Amino acid sequence: MTPPRILALDFDGVVCDGRPEYFETAWQAYVAAWPAPALTSSRPARIAARFSALRPLIESGWEMPLLVHALLAGVGDEALKDRHAWLAAPGLMKPAGVSAETLGRALNTVRDDWFARDSAGWLAHHHFYPGVAGQIATLLGGPIEVVVVTTKAERFVRLLLTSADPRLAQVTVIGREPGKPVPKPDILRRLADRAGLGADAAGLWFVEDMLETLEATAQRPALAAARLFLADWGYNTPDDRAAVARAGRIHLLSLTTFAGPLARWGGVIV
Repeated sequence: MTPPRILALDFDGVVCDGRPEYFETAWQAYVAAWPAPALTSSRPARIAARFSALRPLIESGWEMPLLVHALLAGVGDEALKDRHAWLAAPGLMKPAGVSAETLGRALNTVRDDWFARDSAGWLAHHHFYPGVAGQIATLLGGPIEVVVVTTKAERFVRLLLTSADPRLAQVTVIGREPGKPVPKPDILRRLADRAGLGADAAGLWFVEDMLETLEATAQRPALAAARLFLADWGYNTPDDRAAVARAGRIHLLSLTTFAGPLARWGGVIV
């Protein structure tokens, strides 16, 4: 098989680990959005540790302050594993009179204010996975276009990229757009169209750490030839990685392999 024309990368959990920032922002958003008596005096270390471990369960930003509330309310890890069940549980949000929209606005406000007040402190709550920035920089200027496809706002991603390596300012970033979120498979199809990759998107490779997103991508006939990779270092669970390793179109990718020659990715010959 030929090398990709486009290498599309998720950001959080693939390029950058921002779990310290997630918890701090989620905590502040919880305090701001939840009616009294929300706990405001301290950030329990046990809650922060559980939040970090359970980060693979989070798909959208508004879910983060809700997870903080669930942990404070004593919801166990086993119950939280079924993300669709606990997110829909009426006992979490309904009694407090909060909604997904309320929590999402609170989260965005906290992050925007923190970024405006102390961008250096905000940056310090993130770190890049070893070898990732170097691999991206190596590919820049070559025949492979690297594109970051993320639900994070573009301005945050750009600052993080350039803080890791000034050369990464050249990376194309497709971040969160105003209004209704655009599903990543739709964005990938747009990228394929722009590059003239054909009806099945042959020549597009996509690295993501959320198995659900990859599964949704795999179901699209218009992306039938795209190569899909689950980042095993990212925000996913052992069950996710085991499911990918057994069989199927999605390939499990290690951090060591990501940082090395693309010829070693899933036996592809470059």
